[in-house]
Amino acid sequence: MQKIKVAVYGLTTEGYSIASQMVDRASVTIVDDTLQMAMELEPATVRGNPTLQDLVGGESLMGLKPVSQVLTEARVVFFTPKLRRIGDESVIEANAKLREVAKNVTRGTTVVNTLPVGIGGNDDNIALIEKQTGLTNGENLVYGYCPMRPGAGATVVACSVKMKEPGGLEDLGFRTSYGNLLATELEYVSSVLNDSTSIATEIELMRKAKGLKPAAGKTSERYIDDLASHVYDLTAIQASEDVGEPLTYLAGAAVKSLENHVRYIVDETRENLRELQLKASRTRVLVAWSVDRYEMRADRMKTAESLVERLRDYVTDVKQAQMAAGRDEVIDSYKHNIAIVCSRADLEWMKSLKSGSRSSEISLLRATATLQRG
Repeated sequence: MQKIKVAVYGLTTEGYSIASQMVDRASVTIVDDTLQMAMELEPATVRGNPTLQDLVGGESLMGLKPVSQVLTEARVVFFTPKLRRIGDESVIEANAKLREVAKNVTRGTTVVNTLPVGIGGNDDNIALIEKQTGLTNGENLVYGYCPMRPGAGATVVACSVKMKEPGGLEDLGFRTSYGNLLATELEYVSSVLNDSTSIATEIELMRKAKGLKPAAGKTSERYIDDLASHVYDLTAIQASEDVGEPLTYLAGAAVKSLENHVRYIVDETRENLRELQLKASRTRVLVAWSVDRYEMRADRMKTAESLVERLRDYVTDVKQAQMAAGRDEVIDSYKHNIAIVCSRADLEWMKSLKSGSRSSEISLLRATATLQRG
């Protein structure tokens, strides 16, 4: 029996996760949307390369095909693009890439979008695809929505309609729901706004309470990484609403709070330098933030770069530190090292480096709302 042909448009961590999930059930091709190359994936290749970084590092060339041919032949297309712009430009970039995909979609195809949208965003995507293809959703085309958080896998695919002929998603191992994209949009938007606005509230209130220790249990240990991971989603929410709508204020306030938090972290680092009486020339500042450079969104990567650049206004030796790096690449034994820890995982990593480097001077600054030291 011939396997269903599936195209995953986007050489991203999320795209590779979906491809790995289907590779035993389908003929899967993953598209590098940056280089415009399409590569066939075999089960043995996926088993030998559990992460996208392993695959890319191995530099394996697997049955290269023209992208247009892959998309035209695919029964199911998963949209998992690699975005490298931020803010409003990231939404424009996503729409441009979806338009490129739609140019090659043929009759009977199911297109599954994994990028989050704001309320009504899927209706706009369906209209875009119908205009590019000349097809009609529900008659000879199916649109699906499965918003993915950074680092998370695909869950339920919400499909706009159920066509009369058998679909391919269930055969690929995905749970599906039919007929109500709006409910999925509302659920995701609610989750993102609840998470991001609560983090933003903590950041701003703790800034007002500077110098006061919060009571035990009054604040959560949420890092800048947790808020930065929502930026694309918040931007998409803003883009879907009219100017002046309350939801745009909520989303915009959370994005603004992230920008403020970067500034607060820089100010706290400068204060740390003064209190410890450290000379800038004798100090290394580490931004300990292990960002996945293959994830769909660019926001965490760009926020880390912004933090590094701002710190360099005060200390020359500033570098972003990733968990994959060795101790000698990270710690300078001849300087005092101030590590700004930007996620829970990086905190554990830096603690282990600190305990194993007793001869080196290392101070920790947690990039949480309280900006706790040590």
